[in-house]
Amino acid sequence: MSTPIIQSLQKNNKIAKWFICVCFAILSVFPIYRNFYYSNGLLTYERHRAVMEKRSEFYNPWQYRVLCPYAVEALLWVYNHTVDKVIPIEQKIHFSIQSTSGTIAETAQFIKLMQTAGVMKYLVIFFLFRFFEHILIFYLSWRLWSNFVKSKWLIFLGINLLALSLGNAVAVADLSFNTYMDIIFYLITALVIVEKKNAGILVLITILAAFNRETGIMIPALYFISQTDFTEFNYRKFNTSAIKFPVIKTWIFTVLLYLLFFTIFIALRMYFGYRPPQVWKVPAGWQMLKLNLFSAVGVKAYMELIGTMGVIPLMVVYTFKQSPHLLKKWFIFLVPIWITVHYISVVAYETRYFIVPFVIIIMPMLLLLVEQEIKKATLET
Repeated sequence: MSTPIIQSLQKNNKIAKWFICVCFAILSVFPIYRNFYYSNGLLTYERHRAVMEKRSEFYNPWQYRVLCPYAVEALLWVYNHTVDKVIPIEQKIHFSIQSTSGTIAETAQFIKLMQTAGVMKYLVIFFLFRFFEHILIFYLSWRLWSNFVKSKWLIFLGINLLALSLGNAVAVADLSFNTYMDIIFYLITALVIVEKKNAGILVLITILAAFNRETGIMIPALYFISQTDFTEFNYRKFNTSAIKFPVIKTWIFTVLLYLLFFTIFIALRMYFGYRPPQVWKVPAGWQMLKLNLFSAVGVKAYMELIGTMGVIPLMVVYTFKQSPHLLKKWFIFLVPIWITVHYISVVAYETRYFIVPFVIIIMPMLLLLVEQEIKKATLET
């Protein structure tokens, strides 16, 4: 191959990377817009300040999810001592709307918020924080899905679907930084497993996940189940003796991860003081499950889930046998537990809670299915 052709390919590769970066940036803005326009994005500032001042109305569990709030405060400190010294945004930009017919409540709330000292700088940090969370989610999703799917354009299509899902999963939500950080930690865990990276990375991930959100509790178990071989197990015979469990080193490592997680989990509650979780409509448990399944709230949840994921979960269940062994293990282990826990603990129409299994399991199963069907159709023609 001649040198000019090689240089041309390298140039095109650079253009492709820039194209993907620009597209990721565009897609990353959409969910943030949806949060502000269709949900509770404007409440993020007050809720963040309430957490930092230990007066949150959602004390349990919000007060224990400290990773993102303190990360935001650290970024604000950096911003105040760098960018704001050069361009003091609150001195340069002023919000005011003059109207003879008045303004709608949301607009009035926004204007009032913008006139509060410090808010504008916080909103810059909020926007950038969520923006780069999305960028990282898209990048890690691309990396993970590439281990199952060869077509880059198909993966790119999947990223577009994911962006739409994130944009539709905003019911009753502020910017919910910890939810999207949770997705990032699960994606990194999945990549460590699939790409056989150094499992020691999971020590750091487990520590950060414990400070971030209690749902990170499944990360060590996901690693353990991935090292377990179920290929000889038959559900009809229920021959559990055919299951090949991991070596003792994996058992010890998993226990270590859980010791780290629960040490942080308990320490946070000791430091801040334990308070019972706030009750929304009904207590968590059987009453919440009935509310989510058999009420108007349940109908809203079904519609929001369709708006977030379409019927993609049904498609992968219908074609379940065609999926790789690892994804099937993850699905059987994680999806039922994840859905059950959230259906008995929170209102299910807040569909952002269901994005973790959607990203690491359901989407790669769907994309692989499509790629397999295309190959099959190509061979038949």
